[in-house]
Formats: sequence, C-alpha cells, structure tokens
Amino acid sequence: MKRPLFIIFFLLILLSGLIVFIYSPMKIEKVKIKLDKNLWGSKITDMLTGQISINSPYDENRVKTLSSFINSLPWVKKADISFIKGTLTINIKEEPVNLCIVTGNEAYNIGENGYILGKNKELCPKNKTFFYKGKTPFFTKDSRGFPKVTEDTLLEISLITQYLKSENPINEKPEILLTDTGIKLLYPQHKIIVFLGNGGNSWQNFKKLFKILSKPYSGYYDLRFSGLLIEKGRKND
Repeated sequence: MKRPLFIIFFLLILLSGLIVFIYSPMKIEKVKIKLDKNLWGSKITDMLTGQISINSPYDENRVKTLSSFINSLPWVKKADISFIKGTLTINIKEEPVNLCIVTGNEAYNIGENGYILGKNKELCPKNKTFFYKGKTPFFTKDSRGFPKVTEDTLLEISLITQYLKSENPINEKPEILLTDTGIKLLYPQHKIIVFLGNGGNSWQNFKKLFKILSKPYSGYYDLRFSGLLIEKGRKND
C-alpha cells in the first residue's frame, strides 16, 4: 500500500517540476544589433540606451513596444526582433540618404522619410545635392524633437527635379540653389543664372524664353513674377 503512494508522490513532484520549467521566465542574457550598412549605428544605439535591460525577463508585450519604438526612429527603415536562447537580436534596415541640402559649410543628409539623418558630405548623392540660402530654416522639428525638412521645401525639390528630368531648356546640368522666394538655377558653363518662383508658371516661362532665343545668352534671368523679365550682363553676338 505504501508503494503506490510513493509513486503517486514522485509523479506529483515530476509534474510540479515540469510546470515550473515551462512557466519559468526566460531572461535576456545578450543583445545583438545588426545593421545592414552601419550608417547611423551610433545614433540608433544611443536611442536604445535604457530601453533594454540585461538579465531582465523576456516579455512579448515589452518587445512589441520596443519594436514599435525602433521602427519609429528616423534612421530606421525597418526593424525585426527575434529571441533565441537568451539572445535578443535586432535586425535593422537603415534609412538611406535620398538627397542632401548644403548650407554654409554643412551638408545635411535627408532620408526618404524627409528627416535629417546626419551631416556627412561623403554620403551625398551626386545627382541629388541642393544648396540652400535663406533667412528662414528649411527644416522644423517633430513632436519628439527630430529635425525634418519642411513640406514646402520637399515639394519644391520634387517639382524642380521633375522639371529638369523631363526637359531642361539649357543643355547643361545646373546647380540648384533653394531660397526663401524661389529657386536659382546656376549654369556655370553658359554663365547663366535663372531665378524661378515657387510653382510651375515661371518654369513654363523659362522654357518658352529659351525656345525663342537663338542661343542661351549669358546673364541673369528673373522669372519669379508673371510678365517680368530682368536680364543683366548680356553679351553681344
């Protein structure tokens, strides 16, 4: 009679141990951050400081919150998190540099999301570098304090890029200077400066003007205002 009781007691101990094993909290023993290009590694890791605690219990809800936080960062295009054998691995696809805005001696790297990601001239795309000279800032800050280029500036960049891609009246790739009151196109080889207003009307006037001229004369052309043309420094034929 004692033996069956011992067996039952032993089975209860095993069962109790099995239950404790299944529900015992798993701990985060190590964290690995993997970046696809390592463009913004220091900025991302700085933002993650204090977000993850080593030897803390693994919690799916907290990891989901962490994933949302990482994916909301300007430098992150997409992030995935996995947890295997105590190691929390964060795979990050970084936000690429879409264009650069140069003002003064600094080059601002702008992502596809419109945020300012850094200041590195070496990361500037050759065909997407714009210059800015104006009194008002070309960027603002979101509710978290991250600097982002204004919608108006991004719109002007998009429009002038499309215009030049579809048809450039002067056979030369211009330098593009953004200002408070419009856009300046600088053609160094032809010694031509064209000042365009915001929107497409002055661009249409620009195309019409250089279709009428027999050749692009050097000078300064101000086409910001409807019906107004200022030309300076025109050379004789």
